[in-house]
Amino acid sequence: MSRYTTPRRRSGSAAWQWIVIGMVLGFGCSVILVLGALAAGIASLDPSRAANAPTQTPFIITATPEPVTPTLTPTEGPPTATQGIQLEVQPPTASPTIPATLQTLQPTSAPTTQAAGGTLDTSGTGGSTEPITAAGSNVRYPRTLASASELIALTGGTFAMGTTIAEVSAAVEECLGGYGGEAGNCQLSYGEDSFPQHNVQVSDFSVETTEVTYAQFLTFLNEMGAGSHRNGCNGQPCMETRNESETSNVTFDSANYTVPGVIADFPVTNVTWYGAQAYCEAIGRRLPTEAEWEFSARGGQGYIYPWGNQWDGSRAATRRLADGTLGEKVAVFSFPLGATQQGVLNMAGNVAEWVTDWYDARYYANPTASLPDPAGPTAGAEKVVRGGSWDTMPFFARTVHRQSNDPLDPTADIGFRCVQDPDDQQPGDTSPLGSGAPVGGTDLALPTGSPNPATLGTNEEQVDNAQPTVPPLPTRPVQPTATVTLAPS
Repeated sequence: MSRYTTPRRRSGSAAWQWIVIGMVLGFGCSVILVLGALAAGIASLDPSRAANAPTQTPFIITATPEPVTPTLTPTEGPPTATQGIQLEVQPPTASPTIPATLQTLQPTSAPTTQAAGGTLDTSGTGGSTEPITAAGSNVRYPRTLASASELIALTGGTFAMGTTIAEVSAAVEECLGGYGGEAGNCQLSYGEDSFPQHNVQVSDFSVETTEVTYAQFLTFLNEMGAGSHRNGCNGQPCMETRNESETSNVTFDSANYTVPGVIADFPVTNVTWYGAQAYCEAIGRRLPTEAEWEFSARGGQGYIYPWGNQWDGSRAATRRLADGTLGEKVAVFSFPLGATQQGVLNMAGNVAEWVTDWYDARYYANPTASLPDPAGPTAGAEKVVRGGSWDTMPFFARTVHRQSNDPLDPTADIGFRCVQDPDDQQPGDTSPLGSGAPVGGTDLALPTGSPNPATLGTNEEQVDNAQPTVPPLPTRPVQPTATVTLAPS
């Protein structure tokens, strides 16, 4: 037998033994590590501690780091307990001190006024420019007062106010006959609000000889200040300028009110009732009542026209002149032959005129219409307008005829004149005819391209003014009178 033999292989059944040995060693090591962690307090077998462990908040990196101290959002009251912020509220200290630059804006007492009869600077270039007040009158403006129309004193009395059906019928026939020209559109119903005729007593008063002119009214606006035409007349608009109406002749350039010099002596139009009222009050006068206006126009003789009972186209500016042509607005001193016996001009035609009364078509049948010095209804929707205009037939220019218009609806054919009570008359108020202050200065600068004032608002096809017959609507509230203090010039 050979010394060298084939070696013997180990059996494969011994591999599992090593596996078992490895598991036993691994388990033993794990047990040793757990016991060590429990001993060091790193791990715990209490399940409640694991449940209350804090949740890790993710950390977000932004382009701009958050400020170290966050800005607090102010609140209207102290913070609540949940805000976790404690605020110390300091008690208020003494009243704050107003800076000297603001003290000049604090309201002061009412402006001091001079006594009646004080010295006024009529040139508008120097001297006192403080408004003055007199008993029974409102604030007066020196330059406006200096340019005001002259007054004619009228002795009061009793007269037959209104008309009769026979007179209106005759006037309608004359209107339809055309006054020597084209027939007008007149109806008996247009005169129904002017009867029944009733006796009225009026007290003494003075009436302006002429209608208020552009020169006079713009002196008033310029003295009140730029923009005063918008709401400077007892809180209401005074008039419309060319910025508001194409029929207006008044230019407002944001600083001054002007009209072409050629119409400075024309009667101002596009004036609201409130503008007329405020102008009269500014010079210590007032608008006439309807009774006073008719008493003045009839000249104390009960005339149908200021000069008599027959129409004469050469005595007034209406749509029917003596030659049958259409009339146009003219200067306030025009048609001297058409004046009343006392010398009051253009009470027929040229421009219709605001009076103080509210309009009511049935007022003449009211017993209060026959009381002394009647002042008209206590309320209404429209104001009475008298005298007709250059744009109406003579029928509407009769001294007895009544028209009406919204007080805030100025037109190109309505103007006004003022009256004054005897107690308010000032020295110089009854100056000779035509001796009023001359027109001049920059207030009446002549703009280029101004239209012919006689044609503004004219509509050859327009039907003559008819009268409303519906009951008056509730009156709109009137704003309280605003006091305007004129700054020294």
